[in-house]
This record gives sequence, C-alpha cells and structure tokens, in this order.
Amino acid sequence: LAVAHVSYCIATFALGRLKMRKWRAWEDETKTIEYQFYNDPERFRFARETSFGRRHFHFWSKSPVLLWIVCFFRQFITSVAKVDYLTLRHGFMMAHLTPQNQDNFDFQIYIKRAVGKDFKVVVGISPALWLFTVLYFLTTTNGLYSYLWVPFIPLIIILLVGTKLQMIITEMGLRIGERGEIVKGVPVVETGDHLFWFNRPAFVLFLINFVLFQNAFQVAFFAWSWWKFGYPSCFHKNAADLAIRLSMGVTIQVLCSYVTLPLYALVTQMGSSMKPIIFGDNVATALRSWHH
Repeated sequence: LAVAHVSYCIATFALGRLKMRKWRAWEDETKTIEYQFYNDPERFRFARETSFGRRHFHFWSKSPVLLWIVCFFRQFITSVAKVDYLTLRHGFMMAHLTPQNQDNFDFQIYIKRAVGKDFKVVVGISPALWLFTVLYFLTTTNGLYSYLWVPFIPLIIILLVGTKLQMIITEMGLRIGERGEIVKGVPVVETGDHLFWFNRPAFVLFLINFVLFQNAFQVAFFAWSWWKFGYPSCFHKNAADLAIRLSMGVTIQVLCSYVTLPLYALVTQMGSSMKPIIFGDNVATALRSWHH
C-alpha cells in the first residue's frame, strides 16, 4: 500500500507539473510591452468584450444546470485556459500585493511552491482515509459486487472536483459583470473562501488526497490478494473485475494529473488569504526566528 500510494502521488504531481510548464511562457508574457499595452490600466472596455468576458459570459452562465454541464465538459477541453490564468493572476495580485510588489511578482513560481507544499499533505495518510479503508473491506463481501461500483467512486469525486473548480472561475467572471458593464484595465476577480465548498479551499486538497489513496489502495489490495490467494480467487472471480479496476486506475491517474491538479493549483489560490510560501526560504526562516 505504501509503495502504491507514494508511486501514485509522485506520478500524479510529476505529470501535473509537466502540464503546468507552459504557464512559464504565460508568466513571461506579462513582462512584455505588448501585454502591458493591451492591458493598459487606464483603458475602458465593456466587460463582455474582454477576453475573459467572451469566454464566460454566455446564456448558459445564467442557468445553474447548464453551467454545471458546460463546466463538466470544459475541464476536458482546456482545463486551464491562458485567459483564465492571466485574469486570476491579476486578481490575486490586486487582492494580496501592494502596487510596488506587483511588477516583480512571479505567480508561476508561487504556484509551483504551493503545489510542492501540498504534495507533503497528499502523500500522507490521515485517520479519515483509514476509516474509508475499513468501509471498503466491509463492501468486499459476496453478493455486493463491489467491483462494479466501488472503483467508480473516486472517478465521480475527481470529476465533481474538476467541475466545481471550473464553475468557480465562471462565477468570478459573472460577478465582474454584476459590478458594472464597463471595466477599467484588466478585469479584477474577487477572491474569497466563500467560493469553495464549506468555505474551505483545503477541502479540495482532501478530496484529491482521498481519490489518490483509494485508487492506490485498490491496486495494492488487488496485487496482495493475487499474490496471497492466486487468480481467480474469492476476491476476484472474473476478468471483468480486473478490467474495471485497471481501467479506472489509469483513467483516474490521467484525469487527476492533466485536468484536476492544474485546475486545483490555480483556482485554490483565489481564497481569502495567501499561503506562507509567498516568502522565500530565507525570508521565511527570518520571520520564524523573529516570531520566536
């Protein structure tokens, strides 16, 4: 179980960071003259005519049902769009940084540090995860056909997380339009914990931790039971069991790495407070010393 869980976490975060490497070019673009000219802070525009507005202001944005459906499919198409990254980056800086510090701030490095910090949480195993493991054992009994529905629970959760994160981006865009038809400069999104489930951005990280652990646990349990009792056994009686568990494991791995993790890394920065990794290692060490 330890080998499977750590391997899944390393693979997920490595593939996710590989997907986020293109953000480096977006970050460098914000330092160019062309970007500063197009996003002149003194320029007035209609909110709907901005790139962010054209992406999120549609008829389906006003219907909760249609919004869920569109955001569900949108996570597979673009995951994190360039205009979303640049707009949320600007909203983060306006909420947490002074104008003097905005020019030299590197949002991509900040996210990279935040993801590294969260990896320490995801690779751990909390008592709550062990509780779900016990419940999993209770479902592995004759007649419940757990292989037909248990492997799909992590898949459903990770799809809901991706849809919710996409909805948060769209909701922030809609609130820009509610404040007025005219925007000055770059559209400014409002950050806040109220955008997330239970007002807790960290709850999204727990769900990702749960999905990776359950995925790894099912693979580890399958490998252990095969080694202990052979195949087929009372735990795995047919080929459908093997096919479902392996296919779900691969599917969840790909979705979590290339879709959910980049969305999580960007959107969860839109909470009410910034993370301590905003400081470099030297500054953080000095602050801890002063506090002591």
